[in-house]
Amino acid sequence: MRKLILVFASVIALSSAHAQTGKNQVGVALEVGLPMGDFGDAFKTGFGGSLKYLHGVGSAGQVSLTSGYTTFSAKDVPSDYSVKASIIPILVGYRHNFSGAYVEPQVGYGIYGSKVKGGGFDESSSDGAFTWAIGLGYAMEQGLDIGARYQSASKDGSTTSLVGLHIGYNFSLGGASSSK
Repeated sequence: MRKLILVFASVIALSSAHAQTGKNQVGVALEVGLPMGDFGDAFKTGFGGSLKYLHGVGSAGQVSLTSGYTTFSAKDVPSDYSVKASIIPILVGYRHNFSGAYVEPQVGYGIYGSKVKGGGFDESSSDGAFTWAIGLGYAMEQGLDIGARYQSASKDGSTTSLVGLHIGYNFSLGGASSSK
């Protein structure tokens, strides 16, 4: 975790040193996660939210730091049992804006949790893994942000992947940042 924070701080420091102008924002969004592959075979559509910091670099770029929480219920579970999975991503990325439309590759770490209840059994666990994502969307000047991303993590031969859809709002943090 310390390495991720150090990398993020370094990227912001280096990119800010070369930036002419940029827009700093904080975004909040509602998320829908559509599980893919083996993860999709076992779990239903997930729901959650995210928080994103966007630091302007240049006239069309923003370095991003994203986190959130999405929970998924398992398919085909007896009625007296509850099986849930959760994902907390911590991702650093770069958003390049094209007159509202954007593309945003991201890398980082994900915390993948599970909880099983029923039949006198109540167990939870979590594990972490390298996580990457690629997103695209449209951010309106008024703040509305609609987008989609493919997110994936692999550990010990197992892959967890999803298509995430979000609708959110980006709040401006006092206009543009600048460096000289």
